[in-house]
Amino acid sequence: MAEHIQMDNAQQKDYLIVGAIDFGTTFSGYAFSTKHDFFKDPRNLGNISIKHWVDPISTMPYNKTSTCILFTEEKIFDKFGFEAEAKYLDLILDNEHENWYFFRRFKMSLYEIQSEVQEIIVEDETGKTMSARKVFSESLRFLVNSLFDEVRKQQADIKMTDIRWVVTVPAIWSDPAKAFMRKSAIEAGIDSGMLTIALEPEAAALYVKHLPVGKRISDDFETFAPGSKYIVVDVGGGTVDITAHEVLGDGHVRELIKATGGNWGGTKVDEEYMDFIKRLIGEDTARYIDENIPSVFFEASREFEMAKRTIKPNSDCKFNVRIPSQFGETYSLVHCGRELKSVKTVFTKYEKHMTVSFTGDKVRLKSKDAEGFFAESITKIADYLSELIQLNGVNDITTIILVGGYAESPMLIERIKSRFSHMRVIIPKEAAWSILFGAVIFGHSPNLIKHRRSKYTYGICVNKKFKPSEHDEKHKYEENGEFRCWGLFSKLVEIDEIVSVGEYRKIDRHFHIKDCKEEGNFKLYASTLKNPKYVDEEDCFYIGHILSPGHEFLPKHIIYIDVCFGETQIMFLAQQPRSNKFFLCYLGD
Repeated sequence: MAEHIQMDNAQQKDYLIVGAIDFGTTFSGYAFSTKHDFFKDPRNLGNISIKHWVDPISTMPYNKTSTCILFTEEKIFDKFGFEAEAKYLDLILDNEHENWYFFRRFKMSLYEIQSEVQEIIVEDETGKTMSARKVFSESLRFLVNSLFDEVRKQQADIKMTDIRWVVTVPAIWSDPAKAFMRKSAIEAGIDSGMLTIALEPEAAALYVKHLPVGKRISDDFETFAPGSKYIVVDVGGGTVDITAHEVLGDGHVRELIKATGGNWGGTKVDEEYMDFIKRLIGEDTARYIDENIPSVFFEASREFEMAKRTIKPNSDCKFNVRIPSQFGETYSLVHCGRELKSVKTVFTKYEKHMTVSFTGDKVRLKSKDAEGFFAESITKIADYLSELIQLNGVNDITTIILVGGYAESPMLIERIKSRFSHMRVIIPKEAAWSILFGAVIFGHSPNLIKHRRSKYTYGICVNKKFKPSEHDEKHKYEENGEFRCWGLFSKLVEIDEIVSVGEYRKIDRHFHIKDCKEEGNFKLYASTLKNPKYVDEEDCFYIGHILSPGHEFLPKHIIYIDVCFGETQIMFLAQQPRSNKFFLCYLGD
C-alpha cells in the first residue's frame, strides 16, 4: 500500500492571461481574460473575452465554430471550423473533394481509449484515414494561434509565454485519453508548464458559482451554501458527463459521485435523423450515394444541425428541413424516373409509419414525428440520471445544473424538468458556453474542488515469493533458484475512494530504474474491481508508464515515487538520490 503525504503542487509559471479552449465534439471555441481584471473583480464575467465566429454559408454569428478540419491531398492542414466546412462544400460542388481529408466529430475517437499504447486512427468523411494525433494537434494549433492573435489585438506586447492555457476534457474520459489530449496540446505549441487540463462539468459548476447576481436564475442560489448538494449534467454533442458535489463549510466542494455518463449527446439526435433520411430515400438510393457521393450525407446532416434547434415539445407547427437536391436526383435515377416527392410515408426502425410531405427543397414532418429524433437520447439521459441518484443513495440532492450545448434543447429541458419535478433544475442563460467561461475561471482560480473520488482502483505490478496457498500456478516462475509469482496487483488507491487535491501517496517500494528508453519505466494499472489480485485479470488494464521514454534518471539506481490521484490528471513525483534529480510529471508526459 501507499503512505499518504501532503505536498504543495509545483507552482506553474507566472502568467498575465488565461486562455481557455473548449474542444467539443460538434463545436469548439475559446475565451480569455487578464489576471489583473479577474482578481480585481472575479464575478465580472464581462472581463472575459469570447471569440465570435461567422459561418460563411449562413452568414450567422456564433460563439463557437464547428469542430471540423480540412487537410489537402498531401495531408497538410488547410482550414478549421466553419471555413473548413465551407471550403469542403465548394470542393464537393466542383467534384474535387475526393482526395482531400475532411474530419468532423472526431473527438469521440477518444471515448473508449484505455491505454497509452493504443494507436488511434480516425476516418474522414469518405473513409480515408489519418493519425488521430495529427488531427487533434493541428486542430488545437489552429485554436491556439487564433486565440493568441485575438489577445495580441488587445495587448500587442503579450508573448505566448505570458498565457496560462486551459484545455477542457470530459470528466468521464479515461486517464490515457486525457493524457492524449495533453500531448496533442503540447504538440500544438503550448508549453507543458503553462498547460492545465480542466474537467468539463467542474468548469461548468465553477461558472455557475461565479455568476453575478444579474445573471442568476431566480433567487435560489443557496445551491452553493455550505452543506448543499447538487448534480452537474454536462450534455454536449458527443458525451453526457455527470458528477455530484457537496459544498463544504469553507466553500470548497467534494465529489459525491465519481464522474460517470455515456455517449448519448446531441449527435445521437443527428444519427436518428440520418437513419430517417436513408429510409426516406430507400436502401438502393442510400447505397448509391454512399458509394459515389457520400459527402451528400454530410451536407444533409449539416442542414439538420441548424434546423433541429426549432424542434419544441408539443408544437402545433410542422418541422421543415432542407435536403440536398442530390437525394431527389439519385432517387429518380435509381427508381426509373420516379420522384422522391411521391413518397408519402416512411417506415422507421421503430416500426412506425411517419407521414412526410415536401415543399420546395424541404421535407416536412409532423411535430410529434420530429420530436421522435430526440426520444432515445433523452430517455437514456433521464433514466441513467434517475438510476444514478437512487443507486448512490444521494436522494438529498436538491439541484440539477444542466449545461453544455445540448442543454439548450427545449426537448431535453422539458423532459428533465418533468422527470425531476421535485428538484430545482438550473440551466444557465449561457449553457452552451458555460464550460468555456468556467475554464477561464479555473485557470485563474483552480480551487473549487477539494476532494474527488477515484475513477478506478489503481496499482502497480509487483512480483513476490510464490506461495502455493495464495498464488495461481499460471503466475509461477523461477528466478535464481527460487519460485516467484509475477503480475500481482499492488493497490495504491481504491475505486470510489475519496482522494484529496494535492495529496500524494508514497509508494512503499524502492524501484530500480531499468534501461528502457524506448518504452518507459514502471507500468500503472487500473481496475473496475475494489481488490484485484493480478494485473492480467479481465477487469484490469494497463493505462501507461509512470515515467515515459526520454527521462534522465540513471539506470540501475534506486528511485522513489509518489503519486497524486486528486488532480484532474494523475501526477507523479519521482526522486533519485544518486543523480540528485527531481521530476514532477503527469501520466503520459
